[in-house]
Parts: sequence; C-alpha cells; structure tokens
Amino acid sequence: MVEQVQQISPEQQIIYELVNRIRILESKQNLFSEKLLVMNQNMIEEHKKVIEGIKKVKNSLKGMEEDLDNVRSVVRHLSEEASKFAIKEDVKVLEKYINLWDPLKFVTESDVMELIKENA
Repeated sequence: MVEQVQQISPEQQIIYELVNRIRILESKQNLFSEKLLVMNQNMIEEHKKVIEGIKKVKNSLKGMEEDLDNVRSVVRHLSEEASKFAIKEDVKVLEKYINLWDPLKFVTESDVMELIKENA
C-alpha cells in the first residue's frame, strides 16, 4: 500500500489555523470565567466578613454609648449631691458655736438632782 500524502490547500490551512485560534480563545475565555467566578466568591466572602465586622463595631459602639450615659448619670448625681455639702466656712461657724457652748460641760438632770441632795 502506498500512503498518500494529502496536500492541504491554503484555504484549508487558513481554516485550520482559524479553528486553532478559536480553540485557544475559548480556552482563555474559560480560564477567565473560572478566575472571575473565584474572584466573585472571594468578594462575597469578604463582603460577609466586612458586614459582620461592622455589626460587631456597631454593637461595641452601642455598649460604649450606654456606658457613657451611665457615667454621665453618675457624674450628674455626684454633682447634685456635692451641691448639698456644707462649705468650709459653714463648718467653721458651727465649730465656733460648739466650742463656745461646750456641750460636754452641760449638766444632766441626774447631776442636778445630786447637787440638790448635797446642798439640802
């Protein structure tokens, strides 16, 4: 048997070359589609992580705001109570009156009764 070598015409050669180029382009397009799909999945995962992080920050901020409100309330209460305290000058005046009267030297009823019995 004699093998026949087929001659490829220039038109066929151009068609084969075009078919090969189309296959290469299809392969590149498939790779690009796969990469795009992976990127989209990664972006969705990252978006979920970011949303979760934002929720945590919001909750933390809400807790801090509540703590700040509590601190403000305590400071307001302490301020109101501090305004009720006696000032230094008032305390000194009271001290002078106490020293002047010297209540420790006051006589009790039983002391008076004893003095009366002694003098009678």
